[in-house]
Amino acid sequence: MKYFKLFLLVAAIAFFGSCSDDKETQNTNSDVVVEMESPTFSAKEKAGSLKVPIKVIGKTNGKIYVTMGVKECGKNPAKENVHYLVADTTITISDEIGYVEYRAIDNKEINEDRTFQFIIKEARGAKIGENNVTTVTIVDDDDAPYDRLQGDWMFTAKDANGANVSYKVKITEPQKKLDDGTDNPSYDYELGYYLYMDGIKGLSGPGFNKVKLDFSYNEKTKQGYLAFNCQADYIWFTNSFGEDIGECDVRVRNADGSVSPLFGNWDEDFTTVTFTPGGGLLFTIHPKKTDVGGPYLFDKLTDIVLTQIK
Repeated sequence: MKYFKLFLLVAAIAFFGSCSDDKETQNTNSDVVVEMESPTFSAKEKAGSLKVPIKVIGKTNGKIYVTMGVKECGKNPAKENVHYLVADTTITISDEIGYVEYRAIDNKEINEDRTFQFIIKEARGAKIGENNVTTVTIVDDDDAPYDRLQGDWMFTAKDANGANVSYKVKITEPQKKLDDGTDNPSYDYELGYYLYMDGIKGLSGPGFNKVKLDFSYNEKTKQGYLAFNCQADYIWFTNSFGEDIGECDVRVRNADGSVSPLFGNWDEDFTTVTFTPGGGLLFTIHPKKTDVGGPYLFDKLTDIVLTQIK
């Protein structure tokens, strides 16, 4: 019992200390208002974690603590923990803007867009403004080929020795905006131009460029293709391959040695993409030194098939 009382005493000290810290850092200026930045927000179902902005109006001298709520709305309501997850409903804002974060759950099924609302329920250190609600639309993207091709896939092929190999890869779209805030020319807002694949041969992360994929789709004919881009200026990664040849670029080529794309077609359900049977990719090593020869073979992958991981 003595130890239990000691535990309660320590907990109480920590609690009151925490409250004291909040009081010391909380904004005390009376003319500060907090509200949602926009009445609406929308994003694709496959978009991943997203931040919905909350803005502060007025000069602050401390932090603002906002408690958020969620509410189903619209003709096709989104349900929390079924169609989306919320990271945290208690938001601390120390600058002019804060964010409440959510992630849509991709069900890989065609359905109408779903909606829900973020509502500012309580604010400490600020008054709640009139614009206290943002209606979020989870845009279903399961009927669009460009979007349905994105996600996790199992990449299977034969290597240079004819052995069966497989890798878990991920297909993503390029960023819509460049670092300077301008539109990315590699992204088309209607159909998209490129996709990217990460994880071939288990290689990903810093230092490895994602392999570029060409995408084409005709809305009228409902025909399209996915293709590995094998252009001459495309570098997969750069690395040192020993003292003899030194630093080299690894490039992606068509298995016939050309820079022609390697074409693939998806099935009706978008669960499988099959590339040209017998065709494949060469990964070639190109030394930066001019006196060491090359290019050299890094690997060859043929009879490539992608199977979507659900």
